[in-house]
Amino acid sequence: MGNEVTGITEEMRSLADKTFTLPMCGFAESFNLSVATSITLAHMSANSVDGKGPLQPGDLDQHEYNCLYLKGLINSISQKRIADTLLRQNGIVLPRSFNLL
Repeated sequence: MGNEVTGITEEMRSLADKTFTLPMCGFAESFNLSVATSITLAHMSANSVDGKGPLQPGDLDQHEYNCLYLKGLINSISQKRIADTLLRQNGIVLPRSFNLL
């Protein structure tokens, strides 16, 4: 993603497989980086059918995926002590790398 004034550098352009611009309508003068990225990924995702489009499935194994998913769920709980207590009540002890407290 390039900046709104000059876009990407010539070095980035030469390394890119393809380049594109995001058209804007109405009163928008520019998209911030997160909006531009979201629009791009939504478009690419909509055009990815059965793994044949521009977005490919990730390469995380199921255990690594489950750990990251669990960490995200735990981080969504405002009181980490509650998460730790609930897990321990169900016989689940997480490695220190999860750093709940």
